[in-house]
Amino acid sequence: MRKMKLMCVILLAAALSAHAAPTIYDGVTFPEGDVSFADAVHSYSTGANVTTTYGDPTVALGAPDFPGAGSYYSLGVNGWLILEFTDNSLTTSGDSTPDLHIFEIGGAVEWMNVAISTDASSWIELGNVRGQPTSIDIDSFAGVVLGAQYRYVRIVDDPASSLSSSPYGEADIDAVGAISSAPAVPGTVPAPGAILLGTMGAGLVGWLRRRRTL
Repeated sequence: MRKMKLMCVILLAAALSAHAAPTIYDGVTFPEGDVSFADAVHSYSTGANVTTTYGDPTVALGAPDFPGAGSYYSLGVNGWLILEFTDNSLTTSGDSTPDLHIFEIGGAVEWMNVAISTDASSWIELGNVRGQPTSIDIDSFAGVVLGAQYRYVRIVDDPASSLSSSPYGEADIDAVGAISSAPAVPGTVPAPGAILLGTMGAGLVGWLRRRRTL
């Protein structure tokens, strides 16, 4: 039993350390590490000129992992994708530094329309942006509230600038990350890793409390 508790302490310490360590992808630093990236697909619609290999939106979750076949999601003509942050949230920096980064990859540098939301109902438009790289300062847009926590990012194909065709038509999304990251919005369901960490943390706190009373 004591060994099991010790292992929980070690695993929790390792998990907290990994959570706190900044990570850098393609020259972009994410201060909160890999927790910064979108965790769930809220909804999507794959447009034309995309085959099954590039039509799985779940590969756009988590940290970027391109290159690799199937490691990105292609929007297709008139396609769209809404991703959700569950173990963190996107917020403002309070200055002109970038807050949101979209990893759009591939041979063609595509255009897309981006919007953010707290509830996946009311959207704040960030306009058409060009991929590779795509860093956005959300503070500069009307409607964005300083310190607000945004859970959703919507990416829509811009058919006016079609530069690629089948099997990976339009913008190719590898990952979406919050450079300016805040804690998860209360009431959201965390990603599996966060659930594990929360369970371990609760157990550890209970164990430490019981130990102090002995």
